Amino acid sequence: MRAIIVASGEAPGDRDWARWVQAEDLIIGADGGAAHALARGLAPDVIVGDMDSFTGPQRDLPAAQRARIVQHPRAKDETDLELALAYAAQHDVDEIVVLGALGGSRLDHMLSNVLLLAMPSLRGRRVLIVHGGQEAMLLRSGEAVTLAGSPGDLISLLPLGGDARGVTTAGLAWPLARDTLRFGQSRGVSNEMSGTEARVELEEGYLWVVHGTTEDE
Repeated sequence: MRAIIVASGEAPGDRDWARWVQAEDLIIGADGGAAHALARGLAPDVIVGDMDSFTGPQRDLPAAQRARIVQHPRAKDETDLELALAYAAQHDVDEIVVLGALGGSRLDHMLSNVLLLAMPSLRGRRVLIVHGGQEAMLLRSGEAVTLAGSPGDLISLLPLGGDARGVTTAGLAWPLARDTLRFGQSRGVSNEMSGTEARVELEEGYLWVVHGTTEDE
């Protein structure tokens, strides 16, 4: 089963809604993110958070009233998105797509949202942050991913929290063979797909894989 988590950052665009959201998905609103879903005519299955930003007339809509509310106190250690990710991880979900995690007025929230993909409970699940047709995922030690796209699609590889060691790629214009990408350097930015498929393997560390399609340019 796949979960779509809608966070309360910038409202997702038409392309992201159309590409990712299916009728059978579990729709989770991370507090104010529920308003983004309702504005698209989507009824959240679950709304998670302290409910400080999900206020106003939308909260009284029948679709909102039917949702399961998992309310937390305002004085808490986790953000609403972290709570929503934890909820998804506790259920029978093998893929999580996060919409609305970027944009908005809070840089601290955007940075936190990106780093949340390193949550231990998410290991073994395919978790994507999607924004404007771009997709970001986090590889951990021993993991690999195969990407489908088009020639010229941008692929950026960014180490997180330390060096990413043993990075091997196939299907990219500038291949790597058990290379080390140093934390704090930009060597892995703006590689390109040479065909319709690319593969990235990681031996040790954490590695962001960001895929931007040529349609975004």
